[in-house]
Amino acid sequence: MNKLTFQINDISDLALQVMKAVIDKNEETQKLTEDGLGPLALASALSDFFQISSALENGAQTLDPEQMAEFGDYGMDLLDRLAYQCRQLDILDQRETLWRIYPSLAVWLVRRDAVLDNLEGAADGFAWLVNGLSDKDELAETCMLMDEVLEAASEKIMLDEDRSNAWRPWRVLSLNSGIAATRSLDPELMERIFDKLGRRLPYDMAGFLADGKRQIATQTVPDEVSAVMERYAEKWPTSPPH
Repeated sequence: MNKLTFQINDISDLALQVMKAVIDKNEETQKLTEDGLGPLALASALSDFFQISSALENGAQTLDPEQMAEFGDYGMDLLDRLAYQCRQLDILDQRETLWRIYPSLAVWLVRRDAVLDNLEGAADGFAWLVNGLSDKDELAETCMLMDEVLEAASEKIMLDEDRSNAWRPWRVLSLNSGIAATRSLDPELMERIFDKLGRRLPYDMAGFLADGKRQIATQTVPDEVSAVMERYAEKWPTSPPH
């Protein structure tokens, strides 16, 4: 799988590509001012962020857990600002690059013990990635990457108390982890992710499994895969038994 990268210099290069497109387009249009965090100020902030990230990666600098969480939030906020500027300038040809950057950086951060309080970009990026995959091994790998990010979400996100938004990142990312596990046709991975999905999204399990059963019914899949789906569907019925 070559769509994501977990070396900070590679992630930085992707961000630089998008940032350059923003600066070039804004020089043409003059649509964004440099008041606040305009394109040039954002480019400087991103450069500083990736310099610190590189120092963290090579061991030249360390951060304690609280500092790492703040650093991760700051990095994700910078990417949000970059994505916003792309939208303001109608730069459409960099969307897929942004969708690569978000989950790449999220995984990089959580592998350095960051707790993430902003999953929106990562959830969108992983959704794009899963939708474009068909190889079972790549689906399994992507599923495990999503699980890494979900495990590193902040307690507030994990509690999932406000369920009014069906497109909230916690739900989108969790469901896509289940979809990727199912499409990987790996019974052990399905069991592991379904158990976690039951804790993360108990209110969605019945519907998720019913959809999964319908999808599997239209395909030829190993008996072990069908058995896993049946077993969990019985555990999470769409309507309570009489």
